[in-house]
Amino acid sequence: MPETTWRDRVEAEDRLQRDLLAEMSASAARRAQALVDGVAQLGSKSAVARELGITPTAVRKAIRENRATATPEPNPAPTTE
Repeated sequence: MPETTWRDRVEAEDRLQRDLLAEMSASAARRAQALVDGVAQLGSKSAVARELGITPTAVRKAIRENRATATPEPNPAPTTE
């Protein structure tokens, strides 16, 4: 069995890290989209946060940081009172 050099191992780990970062980015975008969908269904970021047991700030931050890949939230209908 041929032994790999330290340089080969470093290159392999660099490739793995690039692949993992790409997967993390894609996962964050899918999660943000799911949160946006939750807001559309439940009516607010606070409601989504309560449902998931996380803070509304965490919901807002996840959506904001991945806004480029997530579909924008629909604007609520104006109320007349």
